[in-house]
Amino acid sequence: MPLGDDLDDGLDYEVQVSDSENAVEFENELETESQKRSRTNSDVGETGSDRPQSKRQKKLAKSKLHQKKVEKVEHEKEQKKQLPKSSPERIVEYFATLVRERNPNLSALELEEQYFKKTDFISTERYEKDRELDNFQDFVNSFSKSPRAVVLSASNIRVADVFRSLGGSQNAVKLFSKTKLKDDVARVDLLLKGSSGEETTSNKKAKKDKKKQSSIKYFVSTPARMSKILESTDVLFEGKEKLDIFLDASYLDPKTNTLFTSEDCTALFKVLRDFLQNKSSVKILLF
Repeated sequence: MPLGDDLDDGLDYEVQVSDSENAVEFENELETESQKRSRTNSDVGETGSDRPQSKRQKKLAKSKLHQKKVEKVEHEKEQKKQLPKSSPERIVEYFATLVRERNPNLSALELEEQYFKKTDFISTERYEKDRELDNFQDFVNSFSKSPRAVVLSASNIRVADVFRSLGGSQNAVKLFSKTKLKDDVARVDLLLKGSSGEETTSNKKAKKDKKKQSSIKYFVSTPARMSKILESTDVLFEGKEKLDIFLDASYLDPKTNTLFTSEDCTALFKVLRDFLQNKSSVKILLF
């Protein structure tokens, strides 16, 4: 690019500027603009949302997150407590969901065999009192018309609590892992089938004990222990009389697990199916 002479010496000069010099000048301009944009973006970042939160902001954020978690837990707890008060249709739907969750590899046809029916249940929606331990006896008296009843609870401690709420050894027997399985099986056999053979001293004592405990109606157990008892004896399946199965479903343990979300849920469903398939006139009720 030719440039005129700036010297007033009467001579005419032309200076040629090379393309490389033009390129350097253009690159310098680009670099300057890039630096400006970089500084501008940096300033925006420091004053915008990327700026570190203050301690107060962090505390507020944690507080809101904690509150949401608390609200979620309380909502889930309330849903668990409301389930026993639901209709048989709602309970069957919930059971079906649990069956699918625990058997992801089963086909639709195989799952169908695991599902429960509405007719397996008796609605307890009309019970208006709080479903607390103090009202357990009143609850079963309000709904149970059968001569015998099985009560299934989530833990050994809860079994003991329910056992006491039902009048203790005068009305109930507790079956759990704190006693030997063979002793629990023998106790169930004695109560429902009686003993046979010659009247030895021990046999007389057994008959006396049987007579003393003839008023026992409730067999309170964990699902796991009841499952093992059913594998050891068929006595609970015998007879044509009605049998009620009460599920201690309102109780939440310290981790807010229920009978259905505990480790015994699989055993629970197995026990229920065993009774429904092998015993006549069985109904399930949720406390």
